[in-house]
Amino acid sequence: MEGATVAGLLADEQRRRVFAAVALGAETIHDVVETAGLDVATVQAALPRLVTAGVVEQRNGLRVNDDALRAAARQRPPRERELEGATPEQARVLRNFVDEGRLTSLPAKASQRRVLLEYFADRFDRGREYSEREVNELLARFHPDHAALRRYLVDDGLLARERGGVYHRP
Repeated sequence: MEGATVAGLLADEQRRRVFAAVALGAETIHDVVETAGLDVATVQAALPRLVTAGVVEQRNGLRVNDDALRAAARQRPPRERELEGATPEQARVLRNFVDEGRLTSLPAKASQRRVLLEYFADRFDRGREYSEREVNELLARFHPDHAALRRYLVDDGLLARERGGVYHRP
């Protein structure tokens, strides 16, 4: 069973209430009716979907199938924790700060921040001049605080700023 299946089942209020009643200890249809505050027909319509999907079991009473829920929780797609073009050394550091191809935070450690900044500096071609707008657009693809990234790059000497807001790789 997949997590999306569980979410789809529980998106329906009546099935969610039946599931909650079972999770709270209701073992019979009568118990579910009382606990969920639903009529018998509604419970009898919702319960088979939960049993067929495997989230509720009917063995010596109703029970939530914890194993099926745990298995569904483990079936999530892997997260993309790399930035395209990173060297293996950069990737080892960056994966701690990247999710779905974007930075989730900036490293506090200077050595890790330097690895991150070197990665971003490599996105700029040597010998080419960039407007501040171009620098911001490139950095904004990775993190919303592009100004902080730009400042760090300049402060660390990885990007030089000239008059008129022109940047280049030194």
